[in-house]
Amino acid sequence: MTRIRLIFFAQIALYLALVPALPHGASPVFWLVSTQDDFLRGETQNISVDATGQILLGPNIELIYDTTEPFIWSLATDGDAVWIGSGPKGAVTRIARDDGEVTSFELDTLSVYALAIDGQGGVFAATGPDGKVFGIDTDRNVRVVFDPDEPYIWSLATDASGTLYVGTGNPGRVYGITPEGNAELFYETSAVHVRSLVTTEDGRILAGTTTPGHVIRIEPDGTGFVLLDSGYEEIADLHIASNGAVLVVASNSSTSSVTVPTSADASTASTPAASAPSTTTSTAATGNGTNGAVYEIQPDGIWNLVWDSNIDTPYAVLDDNETARGAIIATGPDGKVFRVTADNSSATLLTSTHAQQITQLVPDVSEALYFATANPGLVARLDSDRVREGTYHSEVHDTGTLATWGALTWQATTPGDSAIELFTRTGNTKDPSDTWSDWSAATELPRGTRIENPKARYVQWKAVLTGRSDTPSLHSVTTAYLPRNLAPEVTEITTHAPGQVFQQALAGGDPPIAGLDVERELPSTARGPSSPEIPATTLGRQVYRKGLRTFVWKARDLNGDQLQFEVLYRSDEAPVDAAWTPLKRETDSTIYTWDTTTVPDGIYSVRIVASDLLANTSNDYLTGDRDTGPLVIDNSPPSITVPPATRDTETITLEFTVSDTHSPVERVEYSTDTEQWQLIYPSDGISDTTEELFRVTVDVGDFSRMVIRATDAMDNSATAGTSFEP
Repeated sequence: MTRIRLIFFAQIALYLALVPALPHGASPVFWLVSTQDDFLRGETQNISVDATGQILLGPNIELIYDTTEPFIWSLATDGDAVWIGSGPKGAVTRIARDDGEVTSFELDTLSVYALAIDGQGGVFAATGPDGKVFGIDTDRNVRVVFDPDEPYIWSLATDASGTLYVGTGNPGRVYGITPEGNAELFYETSAVHVRSLVTTEDGRILAGTTTPGHVIRIEPDGTGFVLLDSGYEEIADLHIASNGAVLVVASNSSTSSVTVPTSADASTASTPAASAPSTTTSTAATGNGTNGAVYEIQPDGIWNLVWDSNIDTPYAVLDDNETARGAIIATGPDGKVFRVTADNSSATLLTSTHAQQITQLVPDVSEALYFATANPGLVARLDSDRVREGTYHSEVHDTGTLATWGALTWQATTPGDSAIELFTRTGNTKDPSDTWSDWSAATELPRGTRIENPKARYVQWKAVLTGRSDTPSLHSVTTAYLPRNLAPEVTEITTHAPGQVFQQALAGGDPPIAGLDVERELPSTARGPSSPEIPATTLGRQVYRKGLRTFVWKARDLNGDQLQFEVLYRSDEAPVDAAWTPLKRETDSTIYTWDTTTVPDGIYSVRIVASDLLANTSNDYLTGDRDTGPLVIDNSPPSITVPPATRDTETITLEFTVSDTHSPVERVEYSTDTEQWQLIYPSDGISDTTEELFRVTVDVGDFSRMVIRATDAMDNSATAGTSFEP
């Protein structure tokens, strides 16, 4: 027996021991949080979530500067200072490393989109929507270095000679500015914007564009070659790793407009873990509909997909010295930083912030790094040292109904002086508020403690991790509860037309009629609480069988209990307290076909009863039912009354009556001397009652006999004939 099974059975035993006898009938439910995807649905504070599905203490974060502005677009460092470009006031801020002195420069612009160290203690600043490059020197003088016609300057890069390269927007061009200040057009792309720029040691330039999202290698002679067609809208960032590879951030959330990045809803519940790396020599990537991706372009031009996500949008990337060919990825809309190891396709949530986006990453002189955020605009330093305390809040779990709580159990590792405490709270609103219960007292017993919070529909737990020299790791948390048993519902009954039946699909032979007294083995496992709806019946080929009536129904159970059904009928002429007669008992099928020839003609109702007995005790199970309403059962033919005909010299007139006990007269025809059937209508012009008068006038001819055929609405037919004297 596996360890997982042992743990599961131990949890069941503990749950049964901790939960007293209750009037609830539903089976106990165990909410298990154990995978990275599970843990990433919660909220983290100073917590990391690794690829194996563990939560640990995260790296230490030191706040460097609060700009009080909503957006930081650019970040750069040199040996003496950290430089910040922000918006919408268009400021450049210098923070000295030694004493933390803050010096701000307000530029005549809205946003500073890029910064580049000038190598002489100053900085270049790219702005928009005025499209200027400013220079700030060591004497804190501000001057305009470059003022092209383009409205946006998105990116800056310098090479070994001191030449400054400028990436513009609308149109997307690359300019070169010599140290002497001479500017000229270096390369013109076919893209709308040049969003990112880097220079290589061999004198090449790499440009990342927007619309389309291409990575272009530009030679010193000004010729270009597309290294990567990402399939995404924008190449937001380029970074040359220590191994010579180029890390590429591709995104469908363009920042190359005056519209700033804002929080967006996650579209799917998919884990942002690294995708399995793919290697290709083609220049075309997939751009597979995710929010964004990170690629690695090797020096020989071969590229690998390092990471992509349906939840998080990447904004910036750095190579990771702690992992082989790894990367640090900054994302939004929840301000997360991921560490990705491309070799084994794993991703760790390194940390998260209260900001919506992490827009920039730059390495520190040590092994730490700086990051900038938007909404709000902050700059912080991420150290390699871990924090001593972190808190994790699980997602709010919906039990679907009022629940009685059982045990809270978890699996964890707590080396050295580390520790983990868990707390719970409950409520009856989707979002926690002051109407919820207070957090429970801390529990440190991983083997389980009964949850003492009030009965409620929603539950949430939090974990507090502490450690000085070591970090604890939380592997899984299981919350046991007993949902209130709710009666199943028959939500819909479809009554098909008389004789309309459906064949079951079989490998060979004549397919039997679906629902017609067919025994089916009930499934041995119940549906989980997340599947309240009973799967719809798949109907086969439609055929006609007189006398049969087919009923198809839908049902649901909010507890997710396995259901069985009973089909009953009762005459509408019976007393209201008369018992219903069973047609089919204990079936899991949602289709039944009734052979109505087994009962007298009349008006009947059919009832479908759903029961959750299979998932509950005989004392606690519940039922729900639905009736069809009155149904006409008529298997008898109509009656034809033919009096003697009247005759004159040229015509013969026959008046006759057709009547039926329960069904309207639908169709009447006549034939003379076995000739073709002729349709006739009632004297009042419409067949809409159970008794109709007909009149037929025919010319005197050589025939001597007339046959009348009448059919009612239930497809019962009768014939009658009369003779004429010549």
